[in-house]
Amino acid sequence: MFHGDNFILTAQIKALSGRADELKEVLERGVRECAGQEGLLIYNLHQDKDDPAVFLIYSHFTSEASYRMHMDSEPTRRIYDAVAALTETGTEIKFWTMLEKTGE
Repeated sequence: MFHGDNFILTAQIKALSGRADELKEVLERGVRECAGQEGLLIYNLHQDKDDPAVFLIYSHFTSEASYRMHMDSEPTRRIYDAVAALTETGTEIKFWTMLEKTGE
């Protein structure tokens, strides 16, 4: 059930030198801990094939309100703090509007 008013974002994160494995573990734990949150439709973690220190999170929420609840949740706050200590330049967040879709 996807509609144009859904709230979609990507977050790109680059680990400090030598800390990619640690950051990967933190991010994987974050995805598991956020599973089932109200309004969270998709929460995928990706790792760059060319630069394994770079990660991308793709998130799809039912609304901006559900995104805000996610950001205010205890698991997200805890993971966010851990990620901040392991990143080179912080997290680059972009918000998106879905124009077309195929598949489930």
